[in-house]
Amino acid sequence: MKYASVTEVVRRIKDDLMQDYRLQSVAMEGNIIGLKRASNGHYYMNLHDEQCSIRAILFRSRVGRSMDTVREGDHVIVIGAVNVYEKGGTVSFIIEKLFAQGMGSLQQQYEQIKAKLYEEGYFAPEHKQPIPRFPWTVGVLTSATGAVLHDIHKIAAERNPYVEIRLLPIPVQGKGAEKTIAVALKKAGADTSLDVLILARGGGSMEDLWCFNSPDVVKAIYAAKVPVITAIGHETDTTLADYAADVRAATPTHAAELAFPDFAEIQMEVADLADRAYQSVVLRLERWERDVARTKAQLQPRRYDEFLQLKRAAVDHLVSLAKQQFDLTLTRQSGQVAALTASLKAMNPAELVRKGYGQLEQEGTILTALSALQVDKPLRIHVTEGTITTEVKEVTTHGRKQH
Repeated sequence: MKYASVTEVVRRIKDDLMQDYRLQSVAMEGNIIGLKRASNGHYYMNLHDEQCSIRAILFRSRVGRSMDTVREGDHVIVIGAVNVYEKGGTVSFIIEKLFAQGMGSLQQQYEQIKAKLYEEGYFAPEHKQPIPRFPWTVGVLTSATGAVLHDIHKIAAERNPYVEIRLLPIPVQGKGAEKTIAVALKKAGADTSLDVLILARGGGSMEDLWCFNSPDVVKAIYAAKVPVITAIGHETDTTLADYAADVRAATPTHAAELAFPDFAEIQMEVADLADRAYQSVVLRLERWERDVARTKAQLQPRRYDEFLQLKRAAVDHLVSLAKQQFDLTLTRQSGQVAALTASLKAMNPAELVRKGYGQLEQEGTILTALSALQVDKPLRIHVTEGTITTEVKEVTTHGRKQH
């Protein structure tokens, strides 16, 4: 029995397709998924609707201006033919003409969810947390079997092997993946033993990355107490999770570089800080030495002694003036005291008695006027040596006899 080769079978399929005129000039509509521009200028994509998808190619010679406004998820109408790529055994649609029809249904849904979450504040810049400079534990939410985890481990080992990596495995595409991702984010976001989270997956089409556009995932990132770095898809892919994240990395490798500080750089920074601190101390000591020398020069002993002598002379002069003023005041006050003493002494009755005057007393009353004298009554005269008792016979006042 003769068996057909793979090449023969593939070429039969190609011949059958090429002979079917219905497949050689087809006008088809669909949404673009997985749009990529190769370095040679060709565009590769998948055209899909709700049920099916087909690989499509737009060669550089046919591009013109048709791709100027076309983006991932856009709805397009294409004219072309179905072909078989023999080496890969794949069916492709070769686009001859492409007409952009605006956003596709998936892109429209993306924009609607984005606008709603933006209005609710889930993308607010002021809510974003800074990434810690020196983390000890990094949580990684990604597939346990993908290349992303390998890339993160590689970068971590190169930059800082002292930081712990804690894997939190999640599905990164497929039905129901968004629910699992949201639950894992909520749990990890509340874990205070983690310093930073990385949410990552490799490249894919808009459909593949759709679970990261879920409002549940966005809200879980927003509510996380731990800073979140996202690295989802290629650099040109932007999911709604990226808008909510504290930091968006272009790739998983970039995310690891942001999360894991370079230990060699830290050592260099510490050495630089130590050197700057030493230089600062040296400069300060030198400045103090200069200040002391300058002060010492300003305080020359001879000039300082002259300064003290001038101050001492000034003080002595002030003391002399004060003493003169005190003596003058004392002399003036002493004269006033002497005059007052003399006045008081002159008014002292004892002094008057010593001068020959006496004090008259009659019937226990001190007499201060002649009119108070009573005739034929005893009179007592007090003098320095004693008291004289006599009797009044007659009292004459200015030549007139008093009765």
